[in-house]
Amino acid sequence: MKLSKLFFTAGLLFIGINASALTYIDGKVPYEDIDATPIVITGAPKTTLGQDFKYPAGQPLIKAFNIDIPVGKQTSLHKHLIPLFVYIVSGDLEVDYGSKGKKTYKAGTSYVEAIDWCHLGKVAGKTPVKIIGVYLGEQTPDQIKPDTCAKPN
Repeated sequence: MKLSKLFFTAGLLFIGINASALTYIDGKVPYEDIDATPIVITGAPKTTLGQDFKYPAGQPLIKAFNIDIPVGKQTSLHKHLIPLFVYIVSGDLEVDYGSKGKKTYKAGTSYVEAIDWCHLGKVAGKTPVKIIGVYLGEQTPDQIKPDTCAKPN
């Protein structure tokens, strides 16, 4: 009798643990009658170059931008001093990290951009690139604006 109670209790515990970690086969997570599909962040919890990072101290400043890069255009050579979450909405983005090489990110890819490393981005295809960029900075000083670089790293 005690053994059957033990198996019953263990079974309930197992069901409870599985219910709390429930995910659908397609990766969606049920939440209050809506689906939340996780976005995989490439290389997390490090930057795209494998750097460790910390969030800035002080009063947080979080800003999100829709960034459009037309075909034939590129960013200036620049660097970020704070974490920047990047999500490629459409198009292919090529980022040149100088001595660390080039990386191409396709639509649906997300990553944390290199910190304090000079790089530039451009369209790697025949369609414009649309990006959502979320900067995780500090209010004072405002660290959102990238710093320009004179030469690649």
